[in-house]
Amino acid sequence: MGQRSCVAVLAALTIALAGGCAEQNEKPSASASPTASPSPTASPVTPGPPWYDEVAAAPAGVTVGEAGSTCELPVTFSVPTGWKVRSMEGKAAQLDLGDTELWCEIDARPSGVTGFVRVWRINGVAGGTEPHLKHFLNQYAPESADAEYRRIKAGKVDAFEASYFKDGGGSVRDRAIAMASLYGPVVLTLDTPDTEELLPAYQLVKQSARVRRY
Repeated sequence: MGQRSCVAVLAALTIALAGGCAEQNEKPSASASPTASPSPTASPVTPGPPWYDEVAAAPAGVTVGEAGSTCELPVTFSVPTGWKVRSMEGKAAQLDLGDTELWCEIDARPSGVTGFVRVWRINGVAGGTEPHLKHFLNQYAPESADAEYRRIKAGKVDAFEASYFKDGGGSVRDRAIAMASLYGPVVLTLDTPDTEELLPAYQLVKQSARVRRY
């Protein structure tokens, strides 16, 4: 075989090998399917007691906390249609909680159910959502000594949540949650004789929470 023939054969082999390698390298990327990695900030989902995360949120009706609204708050959230929002600033709350102020009260009764979502401001407490919530519950609900706690995302807001038995026993669990804001943690409570009835509304409050931007 002449020199020119050998060069031609070698060139053809080189092209064939390169083409084969390229084809092999391309196949995995063509057939690979991307997989979603879990978000490091995703909240845990715990069905059943004590959190009942499987309960669907109620439809949104009114946004609480916006600038110019009845209750201007460092956080905003939604409540169902028909709930009555009342600002409690400057009004004497009928609760002696020392350094804790009732900021806003959202009354479910006009919609045909009994219960309240209340928003509280805690003064003179250092730290984040956990110490604020525990300090609040020590004053507001002494029966919460056996409360179960967890750290979650309420909507897009860092939060710390408590679930505890009302009056220290029975099957009715009250809820309280401290949400981080630009002006320090804000505590929300669900106060009702029938927590199960108002869980969809409470889920709405949590899932719709946002930090208000000033």
